[in-house]
Amino acid sequence: MSAGTSPSRTDIRLQFACYLLVGGSAFVVELASFLLLLNTGVTTIAASVASFVAASAVNYVLSNVIAFQSGAISRRQEALRFAFVALVGLGLNTGFVWLLLALGAPPVLAKVSAVAPVLAWNFLGRRMLVFSATIPEAGWRLGRIARRPIDDARAP
Repeated sequence: MSAGTSPSRTDIRLQFACYLLVGGSAFVVELASFLLLLNTGVTTIAASVASFVAASAVNYVLSNVIAFQSGAISRRQEALRFAFVALVGLGLNTGFVWLLLALGAPPVLAKVSAVAPVLAWNFLGRRMLVFSATIPEAGWRLGRIARRPIDDARAP
């Protein structure tokens, strides 16, 4: 993409950047609830599952606003597909946490380390199976604002 070229509303790089904001926000919820649950005596795996579910709810709402255009399918179908993608993500997340715990990792390190591999599945699953590949208006505006300093710096 040249300095004068604006990305399209289906640009996967821009959409992934928007999704990083969504996923990062959901991760803050996930980590905070995980730590809270651990501190109240909930087992590591149960805390991991519960915090992932809470983060998925935040992810769904923010995905609709910032990263993915909704409405290509019915809300019911969208929710079912989102639940499927989230359940697979939960399985991956729980599997990674369990494996890292079995290898001797502390619970917080296991939880944080499980994020990166599951991020790719969550983004691609949501883009290909749940939502439209189009970035919603709020994410589009955010992306254009974020790109402006980069484009201005490239201008002669």
